[in-house]
Amino acid sequence: MLTRTAIYEGTVRDGQEEAFFRRVRDELEPFWRRFPGVTAVRVQRLVSKDADARPIAMILEMDFPDQAALDACLASSIRPESHAATEAVMQMFDGRFYHLVSAAHSLDVAG
Repeated sequence: MLTRTAIYEGTVRDGQEEAFFRRVRDELEPFWRRFPGVTAVRVQRLVSKDADARPIAMILEMDFPDQAALDACLASSIRPESHAATEAVMQMFDGRFYHLVSAAHSLDVAG
């Protein structure tokens, strides 16, 4: 499995936090659910952080079974629409977003 992560580094403009996350839910999440090959989508809104951590407002994670599925997503006709909608919502955000792709394995933990 591969996870494509979008890091939204920066801050939502003062007084616009609820509107920003409402627009994420209403305008962006429907696109993210429709991407071909995606098996899970997680939207994380930070609630706390270390004092010296970079300002991260949101993290988006999308899981794909393999590189072929991820490539199909990136080539999808949905992607330009999603990007345009993201740019509109980002008008309420001071910062940038960037992507990482990772492969993970789970660890058993003592119960």
